[in-house]
Amino acid sequence: MKKISIITPCFNEEEALYECTKTIKNLFETDLKAYDYEHIICDNNSSEKTIKILREISSKDIKVKVILNAKNYGSAKSTFNGIKNSTGDAVLLAFPVDMQDPVEKIPEMVKAWNDGYDFVVGCRDQREEIFFMKIIRKFYYMLLKKISMTKIPLNAGDFQLVDKKIINKMLEIKDNYPFLRTLAFEYSENFKTISYKWKKRKIGSSKEPLKVYVNTAMNGLIAVTDAPFRLILIVGFLISFFSIGYGLYSFFYNFFFQNELEKGIPTILVSILIFSGIQLLVLGFIGEYISSIHKHIKKNIDVNEKEKINF
Repeated sequence: MKKISIITPCFNEEEALYECTKTIKNLFETDLKAYDYEHIICDNNSSEKTIKILREISSKDIKVKVILNAKNYGSAKSTFNGIKNSTGDAVLLAFPVDMQDPVEKIPEMVKAWNDGYDFVVGCRDQREEIFFMKIIRKFYYMLLKKISMTKIPLNAGDFQLVDKKIINKMLEIKDNYPFLRTLAFEYSENFKTISYKWKKRKIGSSKEPLKVYVNTAMNGLIAVTDAPFRLILIVGFLISFFSIGYGLYSFFYNFFFQNELEKGIPTILVSILIFSGIQLLVLGFIGEYISSIHKHIKKNIDVNEKEKINF
């Protein structure tokens, strides 16, 4: 019997835990009864109330496994640690407690995986959120798709079912804070997309502060490409090229012809352009080196697990 691992990050989500675990259990007792499963909940040092509920649920259901972190590492890092502890033949990278990603799409994802796809990607093509946030996210995902060195579908999220052989490749990287939603694309183009509507939270509210969203967004841009640094390098090269050309032109023009410009103005303009171009050029080269170092050497701190239940 094939086994599916479901990874759920958690932080002070006591209102939604019962509903989330019950929904997954019902799914595997009905539509996916031919499969074994484990539901791994990664808790980021929540309040005692949440911990009490997690202990209660896991004591009644051995399929629910809990990792209690010693501190709040953020959902991305905690989720990746949950993936490291998974034992399924396929792993659902992230199923949030708030169930904004639809549970009814999981059987469809499992079917596509059984059909031979290495992974199945949920794409949030519709969103139940305010217009302003829709525009920001749309622009970000378009930018991510445009600059990525790999084939990434528009609106791809962490709601992905990934085969174990790809998971094993993902776990080889020396990075405990990877950009999960694009990581599988580094290893295979044999994937299928499933479109869905990202729903409003029915219970509770988001626990992620704005700085976490910003950090995640920047991590994503750095993870998929070196384009920002190369853009600086190209711009610096072009400015240097044209400023040097203008400098030569200005020199010969002022040397052989009369010019109404006040003395010193061409020299100042040329100097500013040349040195600005050189600065951007140097920054571009530095960026290339930093990008290369970032790929090979990165601070790698493991999640400190306070306790593991049902493992």
